Amino acid sequence: MIAYIIGYVRSISEEDFVLENNQMGYLIKSSLSTLALLELNNEYKIYTSLQVREDDMSLYGFYSKEELEMFLLLTSVSSIGPKNAIGILSSMGVNDIKLAIVNSDIDKLTIAKGIGKKTASRIILELMDKVKKMPIEDNTSPSKVITYTNEDFDVAKEALMNLGYAQNDINNVLLELKDMDLSLEELVKESLKRLI
Repeated sequence: MIAYIIGYVRSISEEDFVLENNQMGYLIKSSLSTLALLELNNEYKIYTSLQVREDDMSLYGFYSKEELEMFLLLTSVSSIGPKNAIGILSSMGVNDIKLAIVNSDIDKLTIAKGIGKKTASRIILELMDKVKKMPIEDNTSPSKVITYTNEDFDVAKEALMNLGYAQNDINNVLLELKDMDLSLEELVKESLKRLI
């Protein structure tokens, strides 16, 4: 119904944000991954999905089209609702989810809040064939060493501050992660896990 919305972020909370477009404010629920990339009063193109249930109608939105596609895939699984899908996307990146599915890694999927082994098995069973047809990066390659620069450190710090975390807490967490080989996205996600 609504493929995407281009607008300015007017507020950000731990579960959603408000995107203003044409004098209308859209309340959009999202993952921690997307929320960490948003900055107040900046303009973004947000890929959206309107989820309609018997007692609820909510708009979900994501920074990337890939994250939206994974959200739609996850919600197509029986017994997986939007809240569960958001929980999975908040716990790991899109590529990590794909790898967990094709490798039948139940333990990896159960990292997400509210996802038990039975549900993880169902995700793998129902999505295996679809995910195998999608492009997947192999993160296990030893030649691929990921490091983050001081600029990444600053971007992560700013993103976490926008989510309302205290500067001292953020600095302590980022110092703990300084010697780990993490991409910017992984840095933000790992910081969020330790801050929550």
